[in-house]
Amino acid sequence: MKVSSVMTRKVVFLRPTDSLHDAVGKLVKNDISSLPVINNKGKLVGLVTEGDIIRTIDAYTPKIHFDTESSFAVVLAVLKKRPFDAIKKEIINSGKLRVSDFMNRSPHTIKPDADIYDAARLMNRHRVKMLPVIDENKKVVGVIARADIIRALSK
Repeated sequence: MKVSSVMTRKVVFLRPTDSLHDAVGKLVKNDISSLPVINNKGKLVGLVTEGDIIRTIDAYTPKIHFDTESSFAVVLAVLKKRPFDAIKKEIINSGKLRVSDFMNRSPHTIKPDADIYDAARLMNRHRVKMLPVIDENKKVVGVIARADIIRALSK
């Protein structure tokens, strides 16, 4: 079975100039764990994962200040072993960090005509949950996640 037959074609993405707050919001709103980053021509230039965001927050806290959901602040408070109110104050009103500051600039990708078993192997080998699907011009034409593969295998 080909990647193109199970991939998600309606891709939620980021731009390099989007803020850290934008990235957090899109991940939470869409209940996903990673987002491709594309330029104005639709070409893949990076990838942002939940792990990238957590590492960025850890590296820059208390320097960063961004507004986000209270639930995320609670997670940070637990991770940092600090009171919720202290973390919430730290994460209000940012916009200083852009996606280009913390995105992975060399994400693993796959072609639409690849087999889903190749996608599974690549995800397993590189310990990633999602692969951007790109055409010969590096344009993002979809994404394939582990859940897509599992659904395909169940049919």
